[in-house]
Amino acid sequence: MKSVPSSLRAVQAFGAVARAGSVVGAAGELAVSPSALSHLVRQLERRVGAALFVRAGRGLKLTTDGEQLAAAVVPALAAISEALGGFARRGTELRISTISTFAVRWLIPRLSRFQSRHPDVELFLSTSTRAVDLSQETFDCAIRFGRGEWSGIGSEALYTEELVPACSPQWRTANGLRTLKDLRRATLLHARARRQDWSRWLAAQGITTIDTAAGPVFETRDLAIQAAIGQMGIAVVDPRFIEAELAAGQLIVPFDRRLPLDTGYWLVWRPGRERSRPLAAFRQWLAREMAA
Repeated sequence: MKSVPSSLRAVQAFGAVARAGSVVGAAGELAVSPSALSHLVRQLERRVGAALFVRAGRGLKLTTDGEQLAAAVVPALAAISEALGGFARRGTELRISTISTFAVRWLIPRLSRFQSRHPDVELFLSTSTRAVDLSQETFDCAIRFGRGEWSGIGSEALYTEELVPACSPQWRTANGLRTLKDLRRATLLHARARRQDWSRWLAAQGITTIDTAAGPVFETRDLAIQAAIGQMGIAVVDPRFIEAELAAGQLIVPFDRRLPLDTGYWLVWRPGRERSRPLAAFRQWLAREMAA
C-alpha cells in the first residue's frame, strides 16, 4: 500500500462503510448523501492504490486490503470519537462533591428546580466527609463547611450557620419542656462530628451545668434530626436543615434563641472551571436559592 491518506473525511467514510456493510447505511450514520460517501471511498482507494470493497449481494464486503486497513482505522476512529465525546459530555456535566447532611437536608430537595431551569446539565453528586482535592479529582466543584480559609481554589460563601434546638411537639409535651432549665432532664441528641454544638448553644444561653456528654450519638446530623422527629430527644441544628419539618409540624423550635456561628457553607471550585457553563449556571442558581 502507499502512504496513509491525508483526508480524514475519506478515512471516516471508509470506517463507516466497513462497520455498516453498505454505503446507504454509512451515509445515514454520517448524515451525508450516498453519492458523496461513495466519492470519498473511491478517493481513498485511489490514494492507497487498492480496492477496499467488493459487492456482496446488496451490500459491500471488505477485500483483503480493506480488512487490513480496517483493522488499523476502525479502532482508531472509535478512540477519537470517544475522546471527543468525553469533551462534549464535560461541556454539559457537573460533578459536585458535598457534605452528606447538606446534600440530604438542603440541596437535594431543591435540585429539581435547577434541573427544570437547566435540563441539559447532567449532574453527578457525591457525598463525603473529607475535603476533596479539586486539583487531583474529577469534581468541578464542592460544597465545604468551614471559614473559607482555603488556598489555591476559587470560593464564595453560601451562608453562615446558626444553631437552634428542635424536637417533636409530642416529645416536648410528654417531657414537660417549658423553660431552659427543663433541658437538665432532657435527652440531648448528638451528631458524631458535631459533639460541641450543644455545649456552644447552652453556653450562649448562660447554662453550664448540663452534662452535654450524655445522650445518643448519631453518625450524621441528618440521623440526629430523624431521631428528634422520632421523639428520641432534642437536637440542636441549623434551622435551614429542618425547614420542611417545621412547616409540616413534625418539629418545633421550643426556644427561639439562635446562635450564629463563625463557620458556614461555601461553594469551591478549581480555578478556571468557573467559566464552564454548567458551573456558572449552578453558581447563579445557588445564589437565587440562598436569597430566597
